[in-house]
Amino acid sequence: MRHTFHLLFALAAVLAVGCPLATSSSTAPASSTSASTASMSDGAVSLTDANSPATGSSTTDRVKDDRESSVLPLNELVSRTLEQNLRHRQLSSSTHGAWQILHGILAYGPKFELQTPTGPEPALDYLLAGQTVDGFEPEQGETFGEQRRPGLRMAMQPSTKIGQGHRDQWLAVVAQSGLPLDAEIKGNDHTFTLDDWIRQAEFDVPRNLEREFSWSLIALTAYRDTNHRWVARDGSQYSTESLLGSELEQSLPNSVCGGTHRLIGMAMALDKRRREGQPITGIWAEADAQITAAIQMAQQNQNPDGSYSVAYLHRPGWTRDMGETLGSTGHVLEFLALAAPTATLTQPWVERSVRRLCEVLEACSEVDLECGVLYHALHGLSEYQKRMQPAS
Repeated sequence: MRHTFHLLFALAAVLAVGCPLATSSSTAPASSTSASTASMSDGAVSLTDANSPATGSSTTDRVKDDRESSVLPLNELVSRTLEQNLRHRQLSSSTHGAWQILHGILAYGPKFELQTPTGPEPALDYLLAGQTVDGFEPEQGETFGEQRRPGLRMAMQPSTKIGQGHRDQWLAVVAQSGLPLDAEIKGNDHTFTLDDWIRQAEFDVPRNLEREFSWSLIALTAYRDTNHRWVARDGSQYSTESLLGSELEQSLPNSVCGGTHRLIGMAMALDKRRREGQPITGIWAEADAQITAAIQMAQQNQNPDGSYSVAYLHRPGWTRDMGETLGSTGHVLEFLALAAPTATLTQPWVERSVRRLCEVLEACSEVDLECGVLYHALHGLSEYQKRMQPAS
């Protein structure tokens, strides 16, 4: 009975926890650390599948599932966790906004489905086809090139908890889905391409007053080489390297989600640089050193149960709150899966965190979870799976 009480108490806190913002610095002791718990979205993923576990399932069933998880080979456990959450959790175009839906696409890419008035459809296709979803609002920008093609800009809605909260956030998610540059995006009065969207993002760099170039780097390095340069609306020349340099100047502890998004942007740019065979010198060497240091901090501040600190990379911190554990462990694993060498990902400390993340998701399988927390954790598992089980 005591075990059941503590489990239910921890699960009850999950709904209130979202992707932490960079606006607060916790003064709580390490044992109860809670990085800012302001939620980027109040929407949760509902358990709507008829085959999902009933909320009245017994403690005995839950203990049985925990025992099975502890003995499964890690690759099977990760695959099972990804499949269960894809199958048993659903979003709807009528009740969820773009912020929730794009997070689902981040985790699962083109195979993530959305419930629509005409039945389930691939969520990415649904958005790009111009179907109505709150918070996904294409706007026509400037015209570019000899063909005078209009650029595509996505509306910023950081205070709505529905729309785009960070510059180029939607573009970065779509870019990670592997679409070609000529992929079409339908607006109200014009059909754009992904290239139109990227050109507008480049032109609008001076508008990024928050200096959050994490998502811009992700999109640019998906489609441009790392020596890419362009002239923006202020008449100044920018480059992938200059955005990387700007990211290095920012404070990771004061950044959203403990700076893991900034680190992911840097890591993806570095990965592209290496694949191009370009030298890792100057700014690139600084970024490489920062990422290496962040990997070491993740290990140093890891909790004994395998979870990562609720203060992310920056100091120790543990909590009974499964929502906070899911958020921090998911984000840190997401960074590691994209940034760490393969040899690091096979080390016991990383494998313990993967298993712990799967266990927490299993324990929360009967709870409607906040989308940012859930899907960043699942994206971390998905990227880890790709690294450990590359497609032949």
